[in-house]
Amino acid sequence: MKGFIGILAVAYLFHCADAAIVFTGPGTIGGTSPDVTGAASVAETSTAGDIIFAFDATEGTTPTYVFATGGNPDSVAVIDGKNVKLATSKSIDYETTKSLVFKITGNDAGNVAVTLTVTLTVTNRLEFAKTSYEVCVAEGTVAATVVGTYTVADAVTGTETVAYTNTPVTDLIVVSSTGALMVVTGKTLTSATAGGYTTTITATATGTGASAIGTTVVKVTVGGCSRAGQIHFMAILLLIPLLITRLF
Repeated sequence: MKGFIGILAVAYLFHCADAAIVFTGPGTIGGTSPDVTGAASVAETSTAGDIIFAFDATEGTTPTYVFATGGNPDSVAVIDGKNVKLATSKSIDYETTKSLVFKITGNDAGNVAVTLTVTLTVTNRLEFAKTSYEVCVAEGTVAATVVGTYTVADAVTGTETVAYTNTPVTDLIVVSSTGALMVVTGKTLTSATAGGYTTTITATATGTGASAIGTTVVKVTVGGCSRAGQIHFMAILLLIPLLITRLF
């Protein structure tokens, strides 16, 4: 009987060994195969293809990974190799959801499937009101003229200090503490500069649990600022005959 029990024990070990996939990440793996757990974190994002988290595993020759039933909330992600990426037209928003739970089933050549449950913590990313801005200024705008103030709206009050930088700083420079963008000393903005002036502003937070950096692009065009108004005025002139016809 003892020998038979020993044979069963060995057979059981071989059976477990058949489950060639062994998850080793993300984070510290807990639980007992075939149901294990892990943890990860990501800054909120709306860019399709961004890696939400990656997992690690030892495997055999023909590994496959799929989301278990209910293991991909709102179909927000896709699996690409050992990366879980944001799906097209989806977003992860810190202000809406602070955490998500994913379940990934790994299998290798039809052996015992193993399920990894990942609790994903969503953290804040500094966000400007717009991802890009277009500004028009008069010909010959001189040094130190402010061409707009660009600040983030979602810094954590009381725990974060936000500083602003920009690149390039050849013609425009941002005030670190306020986000005011101004013309560099010794520079004058002119329409002779083809394509205008473009700079990227970066917001960086410091403090406990600081948010991830955020960026926005500012394009400054020189001259012709009243053009839109002129077009609008012409449109009104064109409508006058129609209005007269309807009235009389």
